[in-house]
Order: sequence, then C-alpha cells, then structure tokens
Amino acid sequence: MPVLSNEDKSFFKANGYLVKNDTLTKEQIDAAQDALWSGIEADRKDPETWINAGPMAPVPGSHPAIRATMFDSPIFDMAEELVGKGLLNQGGAGPHLRYPSGQPEWSPPEHGHLDGYYTPTNGVPEGTVGRFTIAVTIYVDEVVPHGGGFTVWPGSHLKACEYFKDHSLLSISGGVGKDIGECKEITGPAGTVCFWHGRMFHTGAANSSDRIRMALIARLSRKDMSDILFEEPDDIWESFPALQEV
Repeated sequence: MPVLSNEDKSFFKANGYLVKNDTLTKEQIDAAQDALWSGIEADRKDPETWINAGPMAPVPGSHPAIRATMFDSPIFDMAEELVGKGLLNQGGAGPHLRYPSGQPEWSPPEHGHLDGYYTPTNGVPEGTVGRFTIAVTIYVDEVVPHGGGFTVWPGSHLKACEYFKDHSLLSISGGVGKDIGECKEITGPAGTVCFWHGRMFHTGAANSSDRIRMALIARLSRKDMSDILFEEPDDIWESFPALQEV
C-alpha cells in the first residue's frame, strides 16, 4: 500500500525535498542510538563531553541497527514511491553526526553544495563527478532548531537541472552553489526523515544546541545511473517515472 500522497509527491517536485515523521519504531531508534554511542568518543551521561567530540561516523552503515533504519522501516519503499518501483540500488544509510560546537551564537549557512565534486579534503578524485538520484537523511534523535540540522535550498534542484542542460557537470567548482535563494534547516523528533533530490543544494548547519545531531544519510542511485550519467533530458523528471503523472 502506498505511503506517500499525491500532495507529498507534488511538494517534492516543486521543492526538491520532502519531510516525513514517525518513520521508525521506538525499538529501531533505541537500537540505532545504542549503536552510535558504542563508537562515540564521549561520555553518554555527560553532555559537557559532547562538545566538539567525534567521530562523525562512529560505526559503519553496515551495522545491523543502522541498516535496519532503511530496510526494516518504510523509508526505502517511500524513496521508491518517489522514483519508481525496482529502479533504485539498495544503498544503506551511513552515520553523519554533528557535535555541539559550544558556541551559543548561530547563523544560517552561507551556501550549499552538490555532492560528488572534488575538494582537497573530501576524497573525490579531481576531474570526476559522482551523481545519485535521490538521498535520504534520517534523524535517530531529536534535532532542534540551530542544532546542526540538515539544510536544503528549496527549489534549487530545478535551477541545477536547468543549468546542466547547457553546462558541463564539472563546471561547478567544488559543487558549491551561490545565489540559490534562502535555506531551510530541517528539524524534528527522532524518526524524522528528509528525502531530497540528487541535485538539491544542501549542507549541514552549525550546531549551537546542547545535543548531538544524530543523522544517517543514504544516497540512492538508479540501477542504470552509469548509462544516464551525462544525459540531460528536457523533462527533468524522466528519471523519476513515479512523478511524471503528478
């Protein structure tokens, strides 16, 4: 039975992202938190030790409790409802934690970026670019405003798709986008999930809260991505057949 409504799909098409709540059970949330804390270099009972702690990925995405958030929940099926049944590779979600900065002042991010572009520190080979179809950010603990929330630039996916019709994939240095409108920080309780288009400009906001932003991120590609990597169809939703009639 479908989980997403036509209104959900229309919102995703217009804005490039969709937020849904209550996607995980309490047992899944507790198991994911326990898994993450097993690798965090801080005292779970002492928030003072969380400031600027680490690591960003305390356990691998293959950990059973982490993998369960995608495949023992409705989340992967919801992603397929936005793209098309059977079209996506089953990539798991990996931890992307953001620890409290200890700085009470907060400002929104100045710019977003597209993933898969070379920078001197991210490990992407220079002269290459990676693409994916849709991504999923899953919160396994509450993320409060100014708490390091995943941040999107609504509608920027449309600008990016139009831009790449006339420009090389490699023409955006570091994948950084400017003058793309106002950003929106995604907040919500544990079990909140944000689906976002593969050409959505995004970033993580600064964490001025007293909580660790416990997020898992999965980037899902169509199974035929290698064949369509450099294609820029006039209809930007050609690779999202589930949305073409919405």
